Amino acid sequence: MSKEVSTGFGDCPQKSPYVAANTLPAKARTAYFYATAGGWPLTIIMSTHMNPTRTRFCLRLAVSLAGVSAIHLPALATEAGVDNIGTGTDGFFMLPLEVDSLPDNMVAFNIYYNHYKSRKLNISSLGGKVPNIEIESTAVIPRLDYLSPLRIFGGRLAGYIAQPWLKQEVSVFGLQDTREGMGDTTIAPIILWDMGKNLTLGAAVEITVPTGEYSTDRLANTSNNFYTYKPLFSFTWLPTERTEVSMKTTYSFNEKNKDTDYKSGQIFHFDYSASYKITDDLMLGINGYYLKQTTDDKQFGRTVQFNGEDVNDGVRGQVFAIGPALHWTFLKYASAEIRWAKEFDVENRPEGEMLWAKVSIPYAF
Repeated sequence: MSKEVSTGFGDCPQKSPYVAANTLPAKARTAYFYATAGGWPLTIIMSTHMNPTRTRFCLRLAVSLAGVSAIHLPALATEAGVDNIGTGTDGFFMLPLEVDSLPDNMVAFNIYYNHYKSRKLNISSLGGKVPNIEIESTAVIPRLDYLSPLRIFGGRLAGYIAQPWLKQEVSVFGLQDTREGMGDTTIAPIILWDMGKNLTLGAAVEITVPTGEYSTDRLANTSNNFYTYKPLFSFTWLPTERTEVSMKTTYSFNEKNKDTDYKSGQIFHFDYSASYKITDDLMLGINGYYLKQTTDDKQFGRTVQFNGEDVNDGVRGQVFAIGPALHWTFLKYASAEIRWAKEFDVENRPEGEMLWAKVSIPYAF
């Protein structure tokens, strides 16, 4: 059974879609509307500079990864609607079971594939739905997990690092942009507590470092250009011999993007999974995620503005997603899974469909 060495110690990052709106100083008269697709960010800029009768629309797209899920891992409400969360990154067996009985040194090689597509964008300061928009993002995310023999606070110390490769395609207001490259790097230490053969608890602090490419002059970017610090708590539980439940909760603290003087709000989020074993090697279940921004986006030290007034909801993003998932165990301990989720109840972010696939191979030494 894969439960004995189920892979992952956290979650990989993607980003979620959020939206933020604001107005630059009067001289520039430029309004920024931030959003993200499938955890990859985009920015819509409306500028009237010297001639108020001519409005320039620019779409800036950025992508970044954040990760813990058996490591955690990747929006539209924060700047460019971006975040370093990676909603829905992991589902089945987010944490390994019977951690204390596992070999002293173990690694898990993980490859994630993510595809997100949206044709809906909800921005409160623009009155709701934004027409004529299409956002499509693809990511390949290698992640390395390590389980050490060290004990701390009654648990085993582990860690992980995730590095995404991203491709973003965006069409909005008649403009198109595509960019691909390395995204932002996510690293995290995590402590795993063995609570018996049917339950493992985990706690981590995930850090996303802006290692991708970013330019305020570009329509598309592969970095969010800010650090994120994310406390994380997760568990995997087997209620019966044939059922599995996993959940990961995070709370994100974002630093300021120094190039735009924009500070994205704090975010609460959780991924969830519940599955049933059909055969010894095959499990069928449901998976999804929930995200809600808890504080306002700020620029130039105050809540983002539109037309000279604070945006009523602070451009706070929200989304809930649910869908089917399939997990297959092979070579005794290796596993593969595919998960799909549709987004609902979306505010200040893109609304679309998310596909995740993952292959994980553990190795003891």
